[in-house]
Amino acid sequence: MGASSDSEDDHELLSYGQPSSSSTDNHPHSQPLLSNGEPSSSSRSHRHSSFHRRYPTLHYVVKKWWKPLFAISLPFFLLFIYALIHPHVKGLPPLPKVHFSSGSSSELLPENVYEEKIVEGCTCGITDEGRRLCEIYNEEGLRNSRLVQGSGARMRRMLQKAREGEALKIGVLGGSVSACHGVHPSADYPQGDPAGPGCYTTLLKQWFENTFSDADHEFMNGAIGGMDSSYYAFCGTHHIATDTDLVVLEFDVNDQADLLYQAFFDQLLRALSEFTTQPAILILGAWSPQVAQDQGYGDPQIVHAPISLYYDVPYISMKRLMFNHYLRFPKSTAEAFFQPDLVHPKARGHRILADLLISYLESELCMLTHYGLPVVPSISETISTSEPFSNFVDTPFPLDTLHLIDPITPPPGWEATFDTEPLEKLKLENRKFVLPTTPYFVPPVGIFTPLREVVNPTKEDPSSGKHITGLIQPELFCADANDKENPMKPTSSEGWKPFVWNGEKHYWVSDTPGARIRVEIKVTAGRVAVYYFRSQHYNLGDARCWVDDNEKGAVHLAGYWKKQYNVAIVAYIDEKVTPGDHYVTCEVAQNTSHPTNPDAHHFRLTAIMAT
Repeated sequence: MGASSDSEDDHELLSYGQPSSSSTDNHPHSQPLLSNGEPSSSSRSHRHSSFHRRYPTLHYVVKKWWKPLFAISLPFFLLFIYALIHPHVKGLPPLPKVHFSSGSSSELLPENVYEEKIVEGCTCGITDEGRRLCEIYNEEGLRNSRLVQGSGARMRRMLQKAREGEALKIGVLGGSVSACHGVHPSADYPQGDPAGPGCYTTLLKQWFENTFSDADHEFMNGAIGGMDSSYYAFCGTHHIATDTDLVVLEFDVNDQADLLYQAFFDQLLRALSEFTTQPAILILGAWSPQVAQDQGYGDPQIVHAPISLYYDVPYISMKRLMFNHYLRFPKSTAEAFFQPDLVHPKARGHRILADLLISYLESELCMLTHYGLPVVPSISETISTSEPFSNFVDTPFPLDTLHLIDPITPPPGWEATFDTEPLEKLKLENRKFVLPTTPYFVPPVGIFTPLREVVNPTKEDPSSGKHITGLIQPELFCADANDKENPMKPTSSEGWKPFVWNGEKHYWVSDTPGARIRVEIKVTAGRVAVYYFRSQHYNLGDARCWVDDNEKGAVHLAGYWKKQYNVAIVAYIDEKVTPGDHYVTCEVAQNTSHPTNPDAHHFRLTAIMAT
């Protein structure tokens, strides 16, 4: 047995190029000693050689493969170090995408699946704050709150600017929810201090200051109680700067579930998107149980959502998070999160609004870290291309659909439509449809613009995209009583006077039948509108308004209505006015629509608008 063992060891050593030795080398008494009892150098060398003989494979691997192993492991070590410092150093490129597999082709992770997992992983963001919110609301709740996620292109560009240490300008447009009514009443703000510590706007501001602390960010709250998107669609630039980087819009409570408001919301998103800074826009869907009691689930969200999708604007919805909970626990939910009017949120409700906004921003910050900014396509691949149709979509053979004339008898040659050979070939055609000019693209036409005003499919294709990208958008005009720098100044106003309600809302008002006010306007696209106050309170009466001397075409406006909330609304009084300078006249009507008070003639005018 011993001889056999020696023979196997010798064979293994010889196979690795090591010299053989006799079995007597392993005897413990065969090692020479120095006079002090320590083994001699030759003895230590002998023991080292003995170790090599005992563990030849390990020695061989270390000696021959350490350099390749070091070269292979170095990139992963550097990646690990980069991942550690990346969250703490601003302006670094995003982390590279790395994943591992067993090598089996059946087990390889497809790229789209990997990206989906990153997107799912970004629901909670990458910071402690994002993870805290996930623990409070859970991932499913936060995902449900994101009614429209959007591409996030403008949002990530804004976050990248902040991460590089630049100061941001952040603006808010909305109604009394964004003005924080009822949460922090004070002597200066009886309805509530809009900068109070529990307001969602304050909490959002604090997140930006804490997350991007290298710069002093400017925060502009242009919200006014009772105002809706129709007002800001014309007058929004009076309340936030046109070089704003991020605009938060909150109109799910004050807007009407009316198709007319789709046109206003379209106009608002277009006007904001075309600011010189191409700002990121974020729609915050606050929710009101009182509105739900009147309109159910079909509140203004059904008006805003299609416009949000068209303009690629993310939409965060409080209703999507809370609706089922309200159905199950209506009284407890209302009392916990809303004030007694069931319209305005308490501080706890504002905390939800802030958390949903911050959670979304955290998720986009995570996506920015993984993917960076979107790539701008080549101009030849976009709607501005001068390339021919055939360079994008390949139609190598005719495939005409037979014209149907007789609803009973099929047209001649109908049998050929069932030939499967050309239908199979359709799978091989190239279809690279043109892209937007940039990831921050604004659709060239309004969502309701009839395309017959822009293109003609019966004529030859245009030689370039200038017929689309060169469209001139109408200019917005707003003579606004709430404009702090340039308030509305009537050229005549006998029987009318300026009025401020609770230090917040500005009007021109009159109680005198027959009193007239005249305001100069500038028209570009032909539409003129009046923005006025409506309520079932305050003894509101009626007025008549018209353009220039067209008193016969005056539009009658009723101040009284039966709805439970008090808001100003817009009404078009003319839609075919020639471009240029004009004027609008409004007169308090002799009659009134008030159902119980025949002497109710009070009328509040907020703004005169035009496009």
